[in-house]
Amino acid sequence: MSGLERSPVADAVPQVTVGVPVFNGAEYLERTLEALRTQDLRDVEVIVADNASTDGTLAIAERFAAVDDRFRVLRSDRNRGVPWNWNRVLREARAPLFMWNGADDVVLPRHLTACRDALREHPEATIAFSRVQLIDPDDAIVGHMDDLDLDFLSPGPADRVALFLRRHVYQVIGFGGVHRTDVLRSRGGLPPYYGGDIALAVGMAMRAPWVQVPEDLFRSRRHDAQTNKVQGGDVIRQVRTYDPGFRRPVAFPQWYLNAQLVRHAWRAPGPRAQRLRAVGEVLRYWTVPNWRFLPFDVKRNVVRLVRGEYRGAYHGE
Repeated sequence: MSGLERSPVADAVPQVTVGVPVFNGAEYLERTLEALRTQDLRDVEVIVADNASTDGTLAIAERFAAVDDRFRVLRSDRNRGVPWNWNRVLREARAPLFMWNGADDVVLPRHLTACRDALREHPEATIAFSRVQLIDPDDAIVGHMDDLDLDFLSPGPADRVALFLRRHVYQVIGFGGVHRTDVLRSRGGLPPYYGGDIALAVGMAMRAPWVQVPEDLFRSRRHDAQTNKVQGGDVIRQVRTYDPGFRRPVAFPQWYLNAQLVRHAWRAPGPRAQRLRAVGEVLRYWTVPNWRFLPFDVKRNVVRLVRGEYRGAYHGE
């Protein structure tokens, strides 16, 4: 960031708030924040929420805030888990549009402008998202999301749920989807359990259309320090990532997530027939393809009980 001049203060009410929740993300955070700093939409605010990192995360965030008044840093004296950190940036957002940006992901310069324009063009939609490329730790493109030609505008609620789960469009919630802030807040933000972003997406798909920007404008990083990899399949660590106060000797995160997906589909407003169909789509495109995780939960708990593994470290953002 050497040589940067201090940016002018952003307008009182920016057009988009970007929340960057982070825990020990120093390795990639500077690239993430620089991409946000150089968006062609200048009227934004960026809130970096540090969840008691022990590396250089906080120093990097503070350097950006020192030279650009559009950046703000939230601190924490202890790690309170993923949902708490993600939801506090949502609470602090001042703009009518909001995006979560992973601390290791990168937006291309037109991303925010394109998503804002898509929501203006489609007032019925509550989320706009672009196509996603996958990158490695060195920023090389290594793949692409299965997100070509997605139509979330014309289908009904159950069909939107089916499309989301069948095509694994998880970027809608946590990978750069731009939300109408009031709608996301009305849904309670990120639920406080493993896989809550997927359940949140099912509930939102049941309630309103989304719109895709047909351009590659978001890059999602793949690396060995990602939360799902460092958990190592440990069910207790999975749960404590989202609820650090969890102290039970056993946990069934996959069973719980599956039940929550069904619940979000069934309890949505709308005709009973649509809700029944949506439940069927959850079972078809989530429960059946991921059935192996259900006995794995049971197996891992049995192993923990036999070995006496009642405590474990957690990792959170």
